Amino acid sequence: MQRLLKTAFLMLTIAALGSCQKKDNTVAPNEATTPEAANPHTALKSTTVTTEAALKAAISSAVAGDIITVSGTIYLTSTLQCLNSGTSSSKINFTGGILDCSGLPSGSWGVKVNGSYWNITNMTIRKAPDCGLVFQTGGYNYVYKVITTGNGDSGLQIYNGSHDNNISYCTSTENYDVADGGENADGFACKLSAGVNNLFDHCTANHNSDDGWDLYGQPYKVTITNCTATNNGYGTNGDGNGFKLGSAGQVVPHTVTNCTSSYNKAAGYDGNGNTGHITITGSTGTGNGTTLFYRIY
Repeated sequence: MQRLLKTAFLMLTIAALGSCQKKDNTVAPNEATTPEAANPHTALKSTTVTTEAALKAAISSAVAGDIITVSGTIYLTSTLQCLNSGTSSSKINFTGGILDCSGLPSGSWGVKVNGSYWNITNMTIRKAPDCGLVFQTGGYNYVYKVITTGNGDSGLQIYNGSHDNNISYCTSTENYDVADGGENADGFACKLSAGVNNLFDHCTANHNSDDGWDLYGQPYKVTITNCTATNNGYGTNGDGNGFKLGSAGQVVPHTVTNCTSSYNKAAGYDGNGNTGHITITGSTGTGNGTTLFYRIY
């Protein structure tokens, strides 16, 4: 019996060793076969650009986590389109420099963002024939310390379903639509058809031809905190409200907290016919052309 047990143990040991030494060369369909695929972070890149061609190449090929830095001033000849998307944990980073849009064809936007999960920071977008920076679709974008100035329509606009955008510490100034006598160029516009959960925080709208903020026709609540609107409405046809908070026929509960609205052509805060319960808290202003609070329900 003891000899039989020893023989069985020896056979099991040999079988186990053979199994350990056997190499399986098959690869699962989604298994990484390159270092970049095994570790996605090695595929990410940081690019500094100084020309329009280099900028557009970097933007068109951008993937989650990439960093694209503008050095100096780049003169655009066509709208810069940000169509790709990052992820919730790894956004596409677009930062720095000046984008001069004065050479774009009539009616063109400066920068259009149709993608999601972008960080756009520390840059100036100026002199577009139409809006400077537009979020047309997509969402979950973060805009920080961006200046939009001297554009032919609103400096920064969100519409067409774009949602969950956080606009922080931005400045929009001197935007003026010549053809309409200043009737349309707001500092910040989140209007007509923007999606849910759009936020403006610590932003400044100064000396724009129409309104500082325009939420005309916006179907979902917009949150505005710690923002300042001054000297808006200098266009001949400009409305000149610091914060225009909707339009007739709407019932949308926008919120405005700790804001200041001063020296605008018309009202500091105007519900503009929106009968929703607009909540204005800790907000003040002075020197507005008509009144501080108008049509706020």
